[in-house]
Amino acid sequence: MKRPSERSLRILIALLSIAIILLSVFTFLVKNGFSIKDIFPKAIVSEFSAQPEGPAPAVIIDAGHGGWEPGAINGSIQEKEVTLAIALEVEKILKEKDISYFMIRNDDTYVSLEDRIKIANEKACRLFVSIHNNSYTDPAQRGVLTAYNPYSDTGKDIAGIMQSRLENLGMRNRELMPRPNLYVLRYTSMPSILLEIGFLSNKKDLKLLTDGDFQQKCAQQIVLGIEDIAAKYFPDEVKNSAKD
Repeated sequence: MKRPSERSLRILIALLSIAIILLSVFTFLVKNGFSIKDIFPKAIVSEFSAQPEGPAPAVIIDAGHGGWEPGAINGSIQEKEVTLAIALEVEKILKEKDISYFMIRNDDTYVSLEDRIKIANEKACRLFVSIHNNSYTDPAQRGVLTAYNPYSDTGKDIAGIMQSRLENLGMRNRELMPRPNLYVLRYTSMPSILLEIGFLSNKKDLKLLTDGDFQQKCAQQIVLGIEDIAAKYFPDEVKNSAKD
């Protein structure tokens, strides 16, 4: 029997050493509270799922924060109140258009991020839309953007479709933002986008966001964005596709 060469043995020893090091690092991370999803974020990719068995909502509307978690605050104005107001306006329009939906919350209730993901994944919807407001230490910062998971093949596209509607709000267009580590974008099993509608820390945006008519306008554009996305990716489930 031919003995392996010295070079082959060195290569084998090097490979075994690398494997042992990687295993040690992996074990250390797991023992210190890191999950597989944290260690391998690129494995967490939300794509359009196959049609689920039985009825499922076309879209889930997630009003950010709630309950004891106010989100951004400016004086007496709390993000959780603004996001809920917009989400409830979205719900009205979805009902009118007979578009199937599910609300993560429709009152001032705290829902953990883990529960939001669990609910969304169990509902097996086709699209997850999370509504938020921004805030920053620089009060000059303002505008609207759509965040997406850059590891999703469809994430940037659906974010762009939605942002093209949000541009009609008359706010500064902050365009798209890849946010791979946002919980609701990473761990949903369907495509997800997160809308940052205005800055509560900016006087001009704050005035708009607390105006009922503007909240209705936000809802109208969000629903048009949902219809645009549906028309491209799941047209059979949303009959009332948006018309320009």
